[in-house]
Amino acid sequence: MKEKSIEIELIIIGKPQWEGGWPYIGYDNNELISAITTHIVSSFPNVNFRPNELISTYDKKLVLGIEHKLSDADAMLVFTIGHYGDPGLIKAGKEIINSTQIPCILANIIYGGDHTFIKLYSAIKDKPNRVYPISSQKYEDFDDYITILIKILQMREEKILLLAPESRDMSWDKVLDLIKPERKRIAENQEGFIEQMGVMRRENFEFFTDLEGADQAHPWRVNLDEYRTLMAEIFGVELVRGDPEMIAHYYDKVNKEEATKIAKKWMREAEKVDPTERSIINSAKIYLAIKQLLTNREEKYKIFTPDCGTLLLLGKMPAYPCMAFFELSKENIYGICESDTNSAISFLLGLYLTGRPGYVSNHTLDLVNEQVTYMHCVAPCNLYGRGSKRLDYEIVYHGESNFLGAVPRVKFPKNEVVTTIKVSIAKRKIAFRQGIILENIDEPGGCVGKILVKDDATRILENYDWDTFGWHRVTFLGDWKKEFKVAARLLGLEWVVENQ
Repeated sequence: MKEKSIEIELIIIGKPQWEGGWPYIGYDNNELISAITTHIVSSFPNVNFRPNELISTYDKKLVLGIEHKLSDADAMLVFTIGHYGDPGLIKAGKEIINSTQIPCILANIIYGGDHTFIKLYSAIKDKPNRVYPISSQKYEDFDDYITILIKILQMREEKILLLAPESRDMSWDKVLDLIKPERKRIAENQEGFIEQMGVMRRENFEFFTDLEGADQAHPWRVNLDEYRTLMAEIFGVELVRGDPEMIAHYYDKVNKEEATKIAKKWMREAEKVDPTERSIINSAKIYLAIKQLLTNREEKYKIFTPDCGTLLLLGKMPAYPCMAFFELSKENIYGICESDTNSAISFLLGLYLTGRPGYVSNHTLDLVNEQVTYMHCVAPCNLYGRGSKRLDYEIVYHGESNFLGAVPRVKFPKNEVVTTIKVSIAKRKIAFRQGIILENIDEPGGCVGKILVKDDATRILENYDWDTFGWHRVTFLGDWKKEFKVAARLLGLEWVVENQ
């Protein structure tokens, strides 16, 4: 949420002061309520916490009044601070929480609201709601969970720009232009490659240009309207279609001198450079073109996802965009490969929860050594977050294309815990696994950026649900289990652990 304030309803359930029960007869509710309110208001100054009268029995008028206020609230924070055996506390809590689908933290003060907390949660936990329960003696312990709640609310009103074609119209000459910068090296090292390209035609590529939703990266193509509705309902994020033809339009207008300066900077900073300078200049041109496309609009986007492989094969993407994604990530703008909208929303969720960009990748499973290789042809260099030290990188050829394109191979830190996730919008699920980076791998085959991770590969395979989660996963440096697990409950997503 960018400009609109965050509105959280503050609801407190407890016993009358002079009734017998917990914490004890004569307990001063007002003192605790004042302390809680003062703490959360001062800790989260950009949030409007809206207080309500203490619920100390079932009062239909009070319950209906709170439910009415919830109609324009973004979330609710329900504290249980006492009990005295009155079933009206549970009845009121159930009706209020079940009256809406907004996220709810149910927070209990130990030695006070335990009876109410346990009984209330038992009554609502199997309902389709977005409730996360937490219990502690100290109300300050709830701050981390409130922070997670606020972060997912801040995501709302973000937009993801989708750039994907709706036809297989191909510009074969443009496709062949991708070869020109590397033609000499290809002739020297890959005999027969150019000859083979010369005899290929549109039908050779139709298998790779999915327009129906068969590709694991394209769940949105099955039913775009339904997919958009679900994304907005779960995350409050809008999926916007853009015109992919504009990429080539802006590419043709790029100042070559400006692109050359950027390319030379990349080459100076890289530890190794394999492609020709011309290939890298073309990558700089596509960076400038995409940046122009993104900034020359009324809306602003953190996340965009072009169907890059398809656009390359159709001649709609004049150069490989991997270095463009890499450079844009330094500007807090992130490109997600293959118009994979599930990976895009996973990335955006992680960006808000962790403050760090993720690594969208395919993966292999080594069942002998219990290792996973996460691999793709682009990664951000600022994986510790905006303003952090940038990781080293090399500029190499695109993996599957062998002698074409220019892509960054980022050097990941060894012995780092990584958290890997994937959201399925259609199934309302989130996959989760964690491992430890062993090393970076420089081997031929598949994507060029490879990190080897220690994990239970056998369990991952046995638990694998391709139809729900596909192949791509999004990996974040660090241990973020709590953040994603809490967010999953507050978003109404089923938590799926893949490596247990």
